[in-house]
Amino acid sequence: MLSLELFKLGEIIHGSEKEKKVLEILRQHFGGTLHQVRTKEWILSHFDFYANGKRVKASLLPYTSGYVKGKVGKNIKYYEMPPHPFMVKDLYDRAIKEGADAVIFYDQGKLRRIAVGTKIPAIFSSISLKNDDEIEINAESQLVDSISYNLEVEVIPGEDYIIVGAHVDHWLSGYHDNLFSLDIIENIKADLKHHGLKFVFFSSEEGPRCCNGSIQYDKKGTFVMISLDALFPSRVVFSATPDLFAFSKFFNLKRIEMPTPYSDHFPFVIEGFPALVLYNDDLIPWYHSDKDLPIEEDKQYLSQLVSSLNKLLRELDKVNKENLDAIFFNYAKQQGFDIKERRGSIIPNGLTSTFKRLQ
Repeated sequence: MLSLELFKLGEIIHGSEKEKKVLEILRQHFGGTLHQVRTKEWILSHFDFYANGKRVKASLLPYTSGYVKGKVGKNIKYYEMPPHPFMVKDLYDRAIKEGADAVIFYDQGKLRRIAVGTKIPAIFSSISLKNDDEIEINAESQLVDSISYNLEVEVIPGEDYIIVGAHVDHWLSGYHDNLFSLDIIENIKADLKHHGLKFVFFSSEEGPRCCNGSIQYDKKGTFVMISLDALFPSRVVFSATPDLFAFSKFFNLKRIEMPTPYSDHFPFVIEGFPALVLYNDDLIPWYHSDKDLPIEEDKQYLSQLVSSLNKLLRELDKVNKENLDAIFFNYAKQQGFDIKERRGSIIPNGLTSTFKRLQ
């Protein structure tokens, strides 16, 4: 399986030589064309963490660096892992406002990478700490300009295309986010009659928003975009533009929602294309951690998802842009929004999105 082979390479940081190696492996496997993107690479050149004089296993949070010595509860803030990973950034910002020199998180020994900023060092510790524990953090990292690629594979020619995409970069072990999605794409078999089909493997989804491969991808000719991201047994969140809600019937659902801004589908949404991401936030306990590992249930889940996606593709092949536009505008009207065009009509709203109300 592709995922297990690439899993052996370890962490794949956006914009790195290792990311480019993965994309070349995929090119050799699927064929296709590499398209250059401008991105950033996070280079972690040195990292040590000491607690009470003993070196402790830990992970540095992107994109922090610096040297700090002090005590927990004094100049160093210490937090247990919050309920949602995106709340880590909120705690980091609070610590800065309160004058902390560094921030330490603890999550039952798990190590995580969650992007927080650059102002003060932040880490996940593999051991729990208490007030007055003596701490030393020495971290050297930098975010530098880099060149990487999107890999575009034309599977079925057409005048317009259904795109199935997945990002190839990942933090730490990263099996379900996002190596597992590569196995799904590898097993898709759909004989489309009315639309073409492309597989696209994106660079730098985990990187700064400015540099995501999906933002730089040429979207001309897109009919529908489907992103596969952070899938975990045994259900999915169907996060989509409302013209696609009805197609959720093919999946074992956790919920249906308006498009989350956090995946490679959203640049397509912003530009007015029908788009969805399949993900599962049941992954949260292992998200961006060193414990996001293959599990026994993956095999059955893979089979289930491939079957569901093949059904979705066949049904999408029966409709056209006019059909989907009519559903989209009618749904917006029912929700009380007077939408004139698709492009720019959906905007981020926390973990999901909403229609933009006309001024």
